[in-house]
Amino acid sequence: MLVIPVIVPSVVSAYSVVGEREQGTLEPVLTTPIRREEFLIAKALAAFVPTLVIAYIVFGIFLAAAALFAHPVIVSAIYAGTHVLVQLLFTPMLAGWAIWVGIAVSARSTDVRAAQQLSMLGSLPPLIIVALMALNVITVSTALALALAAALMAVDLLAWRVVAAMFDRERLVTGRHG
Repeated sequence: MLVIPVIVPSVVSAYSVVGEREQGTLEPVLTTPIRREEFLIAKALAAFVPTLVIAYIVFGIFLAAAALFAHPVIVSAIYAGTHVLVQLLFTPMLAGWAIWVGIAVSARSTDVRAAQQLSMLGSLPPLIIVALMALNVITVSTALALALAAALMAVDLLAWRVVAAMFDRERLVTGRHG
């Protein structure tokens, strides 16, 4: 379930700058007095909100299907463990990671497909941690989930600042590389 908040926003956010540039719709936006931080937050929200809606709806369907059709022991294991907490905490944090990686790649890329591929590659580190948790290599506990969520939130906030600092409006408008 935690793959959705990484894959969906990485594809969408990778398109956010380079895709608009290819279509010729980026330059008019960049010539407005909008600050780069505002521009980037808008791009991030455009990927973040649909990702959360999709991920939480799919998780809700999973929980409902489990409650209706699974053996009661399995249902109690799903609800008694940290599965729900991990899903609720990590969905927005993983989406944030994927979005900032995607926007950073998109702002520096000249091709949509290359940006999407590099964005997916940049989203692998948190997916590796999720896979290790799913395979019980890393034992999930409430304390670990909260610590990792806090760390991811700090990384997401730092990534926003780094992407804002590297965002070069003039290069995007003029096409100057360098």
